[in-house]
Amino acid sequence: MKSISKTSLLASAIGLTLAGGVALAETGGYLSLKEVEVEWEAKADKKLLEVEIKTDKDIPMDGKSGAFGYAVLTDGGNNVLVLTTHLPIDDSSHEATPSGFHTHVLDLKNPTEACPGANFEVDLENSGKNTAFDADYKWKIDNNKASIEKVPVSDLGDAGVESVVSFTLKPILDANKKATNLCVSVVDKI
Repeated sequence: MKSISKTSLLASAIGLTLAGGVALAETGGYLSLKEVEVEWEAKADKKLLEVEIKTDKDIPMDGKSGAFGYAVLTDGGNNVLVLTTHLPIDDSSHEATPSGFHTHVLDLKNPTEACPGANFEVDLENSGKNTAFDADYKWKIDNNKASIEKVPVSDLGDAGVESVVSFTLKPILDANKKATNLCVSVVDKI
């Protein structure tokens, strides 16, 4: 198991800029990353990824804390594994009640004009084409610890982990309340 803490930050090929301390203060510490453990396991001809994320404060599970999550960044922004909640947007058949948490594998892109000030934007078109977009990976949140288990590395393009981040989402909705843009702002990074 590879353990990553604040004192051993990973270099990131995509050059993330962190949001200011105000964002961390507003989230009550559940988006402040304390420690991350990443483990690769080989079973037969399949490699699996497991991630454990510890935050400074308990992660809210009431579904009322806005759109946020945790991401395992791979392959320069492609095939990003996320554990997220973004109610009332319904884009998964595996959302937990009442929290709305679920997993995705997404592609990111540079933010468009619809997402001023964001670090990234979800590439909705390419993400939707990914067969792992609506994957039902085993995940768990227990107080200040989030984990995702048994993720086939092939779903992530067989890429390594560049960094792990916490983020907030700002959805831009059309008249039918369907997301046209998902703006991603990185809060913390390990």
